[in-house]
Amino acid sequence: MSRYFEIIITGRQLAALIAGVALLIAVAFGLGAAVRLLQPAAPPHEVIAAAPAATPTPGLQAPVVAPTEVPAPPPAPTAAPTATPAPAPVATERAKPPAAAAASPAHGRWVQVAAFAKHEQAEGVRNRVIALGFTPRQAAVQPAGGGKFRVRVGPFPDVESAGRVAARLRAEGFGGAFVVKPGE
Repeated sequence: MSRYFEIIITGRQLAALIAGVALLIAVAFGLGAAVRLLQPAAPPHEVIAAAPAATPTPGLQAPVVAPTEVPAPPPAPTAAPTATPAPAPVATERAKPPAAAAASPAHGRWVQVAAFAKHEQAEGVRNRVIALGFTPRQAAVQPAGGGKFRVRVGPFPDVESAGRVAARLRAEGFGGAFVVKPGE
């Protein structure tokens, strides 16, 4: 009495099997490359041992050639590390207040995104607002009373356009965004 076994593989199982084999090959290749990088390189001046010469045939004289050694390259001169003074800080565009921050908030409508006690936090939120597509001139960090820093976007010509921007900013995760009246 003989027994027969049948192996049934679905399309998903076959795809998973192929992906698993490809992953194993990639891991093996990566490990091989990593091991190769960890091994020290052989110096180029080492001579590989020559294979033993075959026995000469009577009547024929083979010329005797001495193995030549490749001269080692001279070691590269190494300079002693010297302490170099750090360059003086250069004022960048981010270090300067943007032109929109210098503009008076009394002209047009602004959308206040957030207010912080630390300037670095306000700059971080300003950079996130710029990443949403606003220009650096539109997003401004404005100093407020009591050591606070306001992050505002604008100016906008009317309340409707400022309201649309405030709604967009709230949808993007800035839940406290609101329209600021002129002069506030």
